[in-house]
Amino acid sequence: MTTFKTLIKTTLTLIALCLSLAIAAPAKAQKGHHQKHDAMRQILSESSLTDTQKQDIRQVFKQSREDRNMFKTDDKALRTEMRSIIESTEWDLTAIESAITLHQDLIQEKTLQRASNKHRVWNLLTDTQQAEFIAQLQTRKDKREEMSTGEKRKGKGNRLKRLELTTEQLAAVKTIKTEAKASSAEIKTSLRSYKQTEHALIHSSNFNAQAWQTLNAQYQTNFLAMAVLKAKTKYDIWNLLTAEQKTVAKEKVKGKHGKNSKKRQLQ
Repeated sequence: MTTFKTLIKTTLTLIALCLSLAIAAPAKAQKGHHQKHDAMRQILSESSLTDTQKQDIRQVFKQSREDRNMFKTDDKALRTEMRSIIESTEWDLTAIESAITLHQDLIQEKTLQRASNKHRVWNLLTDTQQAEFIAQLQTRKDKREEMSTGEKRKGKGNRLKRLELTTEQLAAVKTIKTEAKASSAEIKTSLRSYKQTEHALIHSSNFNAQAWQTLNAQYQTNFLAMAVLKAKTKYDIWNLLTAEQKTVAKEKVKGKHGKNSKKRQLQ
């Protein structure tokens, strides 16, 4: 059971990753988005805010939750469609591109609302608070990079070993990931540029829906290419598994989603 829990975490988070990369967000998984959202809350909770600011920011966060709830049904439909394609025996590039493109408006609207809410929070802060917020974000980013480097030093190849796959499967997964990393290098560079520009836009007085959409449109090809590459990587790894491994993996995915749903209900 431990083997497949690790397997799901490292190679079979099929849909969350594709959703976040697909159209309007750079190379971050859904989990990464929630971690950033929590980081924002943490930084703001440590800031010297007035009671009015606290109340206004709580309203923005409430609106963010309501915005996310609006898209649950459509999200589920896209996840189901993507999962079906990725778990098929034949790779269908046209089907993947169509699934992503057909949901382009949905994903763009979601990410625009998220950016708009961030901009609203930003404008609730004073100049001094904004400077402190940026400094805290940078500090957290530096710590994450330092922790990531430390983990790599401890043993870069250990993650694959913990999967306890066969020797042939391990070799195949390594090849798949190496090729995907090489293919995505240029795209990731472009998407990092997008994220930096988006942050600057959110923190500027020029932010509005049209400005954000104009920026977003410039990177549509990169978003699509990264989403397809990630989906193909998941497809290739999925089809390395035996029938028994796939069955257990599916059960783990269902269990994970159920656990996360219950957790969200308690929040």
